[in-house]
Amino acid sequence: MAFSGYIGLSVYNGFTNAYSREDTKKNFKEIEVEYNIFKSFYDIEEFIIPSTHEGHEIPAIYIKGDDNKNIAVMVHGMGGTKETLISPASVLLELGYDVIAIDQRNSGDNMAPLNTFGVLESYDILDAVNYARNIAKDNKILLWGESYGGASAAIVLGRDESNIDYLILDCPISDGREFLEEQLEEIEAEQRIPTSYMMFVGNLYTKYKMKFDFEDFDAAKWLETTSTPTLIFNSKADTVTPEYMGQNLYDAIPHDQKELVTSTSSPHVEIHVLERDLYKDSIAKFLSKY
Repeated sequence: MAFSGYIGLSVYNGFTNAYSREDTKKNFKEIEVEYNIFKSFYDIEEFIIPSTHEGHEIPAIYIKGDDNKNIAVMVHGMGGTKETLISPASVLLELGYDVIAIDQRNSGDNMAPLNTFGVLESYDILDAVNYARNIAKDNKILLWGESYGGASAAIVLGRDESNIDYLILDCPISDGREFLEEQLEEIEAEQRIPTSYMMFVGNLYTKYKMKFDFEDFDAAKWLETTSTPTLIFNSKADTVTPEYMGQNLYDAIPHDQKELVTSTSSPHVEIHVLERDLYKDSIAKFLSKY
């Protein structure tokens, strides 16, 4: 029993600190020059959104374009920060959307601990969406998420999509359990502790500690009741979130107001850089169609 408790705690500690906040800030430093250049072209306001779920502060930036009335809420992936989204943000700004980008939990300046494959992160995003709705009034709200942030954004729709007009997912994670299992398989190879056993006791500990379980990491499940028009980008060259993950999320959506755009060459979350015309044109057509 004590051994199982120890393993369960170890699994929990591993996935809830999958990427340290300090390392995300180092990643921002690597693109800080580009960010400062970007700031010279756009009006960027730093501000705080109060969390209504746990009471922490949600750091955000508000990027304003010329005469834009719609707002895109943007969510970075694992290891990113709100500032690392300037490339896809520039596309949405050109398409008539101001941008509110937030730091997810345990990332950038967000001091809330714990990575949870989008389960707790989704509450912060909902606060950002509601904040954006108060500004946009009757104009459009678009929710955009990449990779890990794509899973977080998908979970948001399962919680409350009433203030969201469009969802765009860029190379999204479809099920966080797959990433967790990959990490545990490495431990199994080294220490001969079965992955299935570690998943089982890790799930039990998570249910005890957090009141949710690993099934909640399945982003596709959260999309099964959505009615929000959704555009998904994936890539045959993506080795982080393979092509099938975007397909799985697309297949989970129960309605026909959905589009799937597949790159044949761009690596993970690089379509907006390497195939910018495809990226921008696909979004423009999607927004005009729905």
